[in-house]
Amino acid sequence: MQLIKPYFKTLSAISPTLASKSAFEMFQKVRKKDIRDREKPFYDEANRYEIPFKNESIHCYAFGNPEDDIVVLVHGWDSNVGCMYKMVAPLIAKNKYVIGFNLPGHAFYSANKTHLYDAKGSFKAFMQSLPKDKTIDIIAHSFGSAVTAFGLSEMEFKVNNLVFLTSPNKMEDVFIDYKNFIGLNEKAYRKLTQRADKILKEPLALVNVESRMQLVDFNHLYLMHDKSDKIIPFSYSEKIHAAVKNSTLYSFDKLGHYKMLWNDDLITKVMEVIK
Repeated sequence: MQLIKPYFKTLSAISPTLASKSAFEMFQKVRKKDIRDREKPFYDEANRYEIPFKNESIHCYAFGNPEDDIVVLVHGWDSNVGCMYKMVAPLIAKNKYVIGFNLPGHAFYSANKTHLYDAKGSFKAFMQSLPKDKTIDIIAHSFGSAVTAFGLSEMEFKVNNLVFLTSPNKMEDVFIDYKNFIGLNEKAYRKLTQRADKILKEPLALVNVESRMQLVDFNHLYLMHDKSDKIIPFSYSEKIHAAVKNSTLYSFDKLGHYKMLWNDDLITKVMEVIK
């Protein structure tokens, strides 16, 4: 990691085009991690099934009674849906059919790369496979919140409550942070954003959660965010809350970006809003 910044600073000066290409390849790469011990019961206990999608089927996992109303779990970047295991039993106790899936490039897929456009496509395919006569709530974490917002904004699909456990907002902010982290110069960065524009099929500067939520058909959005989150700033959820009329923002303190998914206080609040 210590060599990344000097490498991209040098490459940006020599060949901005090559630097942007290399940076974009690295940006898409998922850091696959071993399934943690506390996540393994998710996979041991779930009913596993697959949905066709492009070159590799979507890996889906279900718990509870299929006759009950549905809660969908959407995990974040560099993670897997098993990280939301602690919410499964409380949701089943509320008579919910709990379904989750792993985003492309994560967990057990052979590929180890993805991006927002591909992840959004897998989400849409997953949602279209669900029964149309059930009430559906969605609990999403981090990058999964953005995937949910962008996916639903392109679907004629009514959902009940959305729970975003942190959320990015402007995708351009993510790229600017990335540019500064790896040391791209301005010319290489412009070429990087041009690559993103091409894949996203719209200008990166216009890609944000707060505007996409205006296109989503839902009852209420609950935003839950740690004020001291070091991965996604609390201000992102504040901006989404300010832009989305039917939303509520709950702040927490010192839960951690990933550890929040195992925190009893946060899970209790999530169960309160999943009525």
